[in-house]
Amino acid sequence: MSHSIYPALSGAKVVWDQMEMLSNNLANTTSDGFKQHRMALASERINPNVLGNSFVKVAETTHDMSDGSLETTGVDTHLALRGKAFFMVQGEGGPILQRSGNFKINNEGMMVNHRGQLLLGEAGPIEIPDRERMVIDKDGVVRADQGGEIDRIKLVDAAMVSPIGQGQWRADGPVIPIADNVQVLQGALEKSNVDPIKGMVELVEASRYFEAYQKTMQTSDELDGKANEMMRSK
Repeated sequence: MSHSIYPALSGAKVVWDQMEMLSNNLANTTSDGFKQHRMALASERINPNVLGNSFVKVAETTHDMSDGSLETTGVDTHLALRGKAFFMVQGEGGPILQRSGNFKINNEGMMVNHRGQLLLGEAGPIEIPDRERMVIDKDGVVRADQGGEIDRIKLVDAAMVSPIGQGQWRADGPVIPIADNVQVLQGALEKSNVDPIKGMVELVEASRYFEAYQKTMQTSDELDGKANEMMRSK
């Protein structure tokens, strides 16, 4: 088998992974607080005597943490973040981070997310007094309209995070203080930061690269076949 097939094979594999990533981004264009994933590719040269001269690899995979657009809902328990920060909720294995602020109050008066996980404040899970309307300022301070301060929403940042599904993240290391420009907006939701038009263009472009790699592998295979025929005819 010709060594020329291996660079094309590596390219096809990496571009396929990129297409899956882009498809996942597009599938989450309507997901609250979703952050699109980005992938950078690179060509790396290796020993020309080992499986061809070069191969394609993933140079970097990142998460675009820029703010998504805002949707005003008027629902008191809906919260949107502006700036680099996360809400923290209580998961089974410990605290979990999320950008989506689609919260509600459960039957026990606790603020929870769509999975029933408790929203955490500086003093623990946030509980709203029965039949009282809550007011949340831009610093995340929660107050009852007929009482005083209840708690302050625990907002955190992290140097590195890993997605764990359903719009949630786990910090890879300790959480860090948030920047001064972070704000909480009550009665609004942050939408996905995926640009569907740009995402479709990128997906079409990646599919064309994949087809080109396929054709290269097919050509390499055909050349191998002709070379074998020539060798047998001698």
